[in-house]
Amino acid sequence: MIVNTKRFGAIEVDEKEVITFRGPILGFGGLQKYVFIPSENNEHPFGFLQSIEDENLTFIVTDPFTFFSEYEFQLDPHWIGALDIQDKEYIQVMVIVTIRSAEDVTCNLRAPIVLNRAKNIAAQIVLDQGSHTTKQPLSGGGRKGGDSDVNSVSK
Repeated sequence: MIVNTKRFGAIEVDEKEVITFRGPILGFGGLQKYVFIPSENNEHPFGFLQSIEDENLTFIVTDPFTFFSEYEFQLDPHWIGALDIQDKEYIQVMVIVTIRSAEDVTCNLRAPIVLNRAKNIAAQIVLDQGSHTTKQPLSGGGRKGGDSDVNSVSK
């Protein structure tokens, strides 16, 4: 299928790659279908979440564990069911990045996007626990190793 976008022009998307949001991106409740566009040649840790329902809507996203090695949260059982998560292996976490200027780049750690890659269903989940913020300055860090149960999300 061809998707028209303001940022990328017309792009061809395999329908199997369309991500359906079961919990909407905050402020964009009427839009449920997106496609993930990685950076060119995976040169940097950022990608794009492009709405296929609104050509003007593109979010910059990143894997939070790349920048915040201690980032983790408990996934509520409601979301495990809503996203039909059977195995932690298929969970992908992204956060929305906001760029106000070269010196002012933040990401929303309070409301990560959780994606079930096996089913291509996702939700932006507002975390009630923890001290995560919606405007966390982007800074260096490293990946965290380790495993946990399907409720605990970390790297």
